[in-house]
Amino acid sequence: MKGLGEAGERRDYVPVILRAMAETDTAQRKLAGKTGISKSRLGVLLHRDPAKRAPMTVNEFETILHALGTNIVQAFVRLETFPQDEPISDERHATLIVMLCEFFVSLPKKLIEVLDALDGLDGSEVRKEWASPLQKAVIKRVADEVMAVTERRARLAQSDDFYL
Repeated sequence: MKGLGEAGERRDYVPVILRAMAETDTAQRKLAGKTGISKSRLGVLLHRDPAKRAPMTVNEFETILHALGTNIVQAFVRLETFPQDEPISDERHATLIVMLCEFFVSLPKKLIEVLDALDGLDGSEVRKEWASPLQKAVIKRVADEVMAVTERRARLAQSDDFYL
């Protein structure tokens, strides 16, 4: 499955799918059983040689991702975050991607609900320029929370008893 990238180049999602298959120990035969897509069709959709691949429909793409325990947003973020030939070797990174995707996918709806609840605000007050400061705030908050967990663990490890 290919989508347009920033400079108009095509994104190749097949390596993301193949990595997810390897990470979940899912062979094509098993994936065929989970998706209802024939093994031969999966073979041409997921061929390692892009020139030999058949075009994948959005429905097939979503079905495959769902069977692998992921979704389009996570596939996109993984593709944008990690080079195509680099597996996600650290489970923390995979967990982080899932958490952030869940957070950001639900964020627009929640912000719209807040704007609707505030009298006199129509949404025109929101600016694209807010993205960078909000991103920095989220990063700082995550770093602060990780540091707090690390400090609690260190206190527990140094303590003779378990009262804090």
